[in-house]
Amino acid sequence: MNKDKPSYEMLEQRIKALESSVAIMDSLKAKIKLNTSFLEILFDAIPSPIFYKDKDGIYINCNDAFSKNILGIPKDEIIGKSLYDFPKRIPKENADIYYKKDNELLQSHGTQTYKSEVKCSDGVTRYYNFYKATFMSESNEALGIIGIMMDITDIHNQEEKLKYLASTDSMTNLFNRRYLTESSESLCCLAKRNKSDISIIMLDIDNFKNINDMHGHKMGDEVIILLAQLLKKHSRKSDIVCRWGGEEFVMLLPDTNLEGGLRISQKIRKLVENLVINLEDNQELKYTVSIGVSQINCKTDFNIDSSIDRADKALYKAKASGRNKVCYI
Repeated sequence: MNKDKPSYEMLEQRIKALESSVAIMDSLKAKIKLNTSFLEILFDAIPSPIFYKDKDGIYINCNDAFSKNILGIPKDEIIGKSLYDFPKRIPKENADIYYKKDNELLQSHGTQTYKSEVKCSDGVTRYYNFYKATFMSESNEALGIIGIMMDITDIHNQEEKLKYLASTDSMTNLFNRRYLTESSESLCCLAKRNKSDISIIMLDIDNFKNINDMHGHKMGDEVIILLAQLLKKHSRKSDIVCRWGGEEFVMLLPDTNLEGGLRISQKIRKLVENLVINLEDNQELKYTVSIGVSQINCKTDFNIDSSIDRADKALYKAKASGRNKVCYI
């Protein structure tokens, strides 16, 4: 017998070994398939939108939350496309912003976090925190980006509400003194850069104590609210109308010189003078305001304090000269 020739028993053993290997491979394939299916199910079960992009900005994959809730497009219609392939869902100006941020991240090989306003597939605008990171090759080359979006709409709305409350007078819904002071610095810098004017109007209700004494504090509050509404109605979007305190109001008027401030002040004075509040028993309540005007000198005034002081002195001058007048300093 040829010793080099395998015996029948040896062939049988090899066949069994091969069959065993095939069985093991099949088992491994089944496990891999099972694990992959499990990961896909887990991936899609995550409620936060998740997406993968390659280094060219092409979507590799995304979960159901991203495809359904953000773009409202089936997943297979997203994979293989970029931000710019969904103009109805992602306006070009938004796509440009996201594309720029992606490129910055790919250059840095790190992580990135930012807040963005997103119009979702149901037409509702929500606010998301984007958390992005690059995934790298073994040679430390950036292959693409993975991103997770966390819905922070409730937090955003609460923060905006707190900001509103912190900057608004609760009775009149006008801005408060704090907001005017904080906003004036940036407005002064802008005016200085553009070589434009800013005027300040300070007005006070004449004989307000008499209104409270004769008609009660409730009517006094109504007088303040009605004046606030009048000031708001006859102001521009760029103007800042503020309840300075008590029955005193301040208006900051960008792109308005002293002459313009005086013209607006006279208009307000006449509107208030002609205002009539109907009381019980066919009685009427009329009142007037005194107004002081000044112009901010953007070359020498680093804030509005000195201009406010001049407007306050002009207001005192209007009061001293008989009330229901406009004066300036």
